[in-house]
Amino acid sequence: MAPAFRIGSIEVHRLDDGPFWLDGGQMFGIVPKVLWSKECPVDADNRMAMACNCYLLISGGRRTLVDAGLGRDWDDKSRRIYGVDASAPTLLDRLGALGLGPGDIDRVLLTHLHFDHCGWATVPDGSGGHRPTFPNAEHLVHRLEWDDAHDPEARGAASYFDRLYDPLKAAGQLRLLEGGPEFALGQGLEALVTGGHTRGHLAWMLESQGHRAIGLADLCPLAAHRRERWLTAFDLYPVEALAVKRRLLGAAEAGNWAVFLNHEPDRPARRPVRRSAHLDLDPLEAGIQCSTADRADSDAARLT
Repeated sequence: MAPAFRIGSIEVHRLDDGPFWLDGGQMFGIVPKVLWSKECPVDADNRMAMACNCYLLISGGRRTLVDAGLGRDWDDKSRRIYGVDASAPTLLDRLGALGLGPGDIDRVLLTHLHFDHCGWATVPDGSGGHRPTFPNAEHLVHRLEWDDAHDPEARGAASYFDRLYDPLKAAGQLRLLEGGPEFALGQGLEALVTGGHTRGHLAWMLESQGHRAIGLADLCPLAAHRRERWLTAFDLYPVEALAVKRRLLGAAEAGNWAVFLNHEPDRPARRPVRRSAHLDLDPLEAGIQCSTADRADSDAARLT
């Protein structure tokens, strides 16, 4: 198990539930392949390898899991399409390597309900249904995301599978976040309603002992998406996604924050660095703490 990052007193552990494969064109939308393929190579079927990074946050005696990976509850056809390797270590394996089991998780923050972010929220119950994987955890989702996940006419309906999240409500383990755009969740964790990718998409922020970090979820899934106009075809509201990504990456650059990426396979903890006119995301080593500059830099991330 890779060592933890520290944001002040908060431990951050990367738990990769991948790899899986997605079409390169879907990941970069209208950006020409001749540009993005220099940084993100594809296979003969135009698929690129993706991590499925979840993050375990340990703070104030509580364990919060941000996103729940791809899961392994897939039929053979889906496994082939997405290149799911049944022998690869899973999110639960990664937790086990830390000496933790599903019952040790107190809270799960789901940035949105696409299948690659909530795959382990439930597991088959042996009777043809599903049950929550983390029996003691409250699961947090934004109301807009919950509503869209249950709209069969929604443009993004193909990315939602109700077996992965409806059992949370039935078990009384679901908390819907209403309004926003910001939610103070305690233990140095804050959620931000960003929109852009989906209406109820959430980013997450950490602040502790003068250090700060941000997780952009699918606003910036790969390091290559640091470029403002490099958006995915999955972004349902691309103009909004561009504007919010610009604002949050700008705040991270100004404040020297750590940035955690959901689908980057190669060292997904990054630091924004400006080189000439270009913004890079340089890899961070475990244990690094990133300082905030001042309150004004933190305020730059406000979405109000």
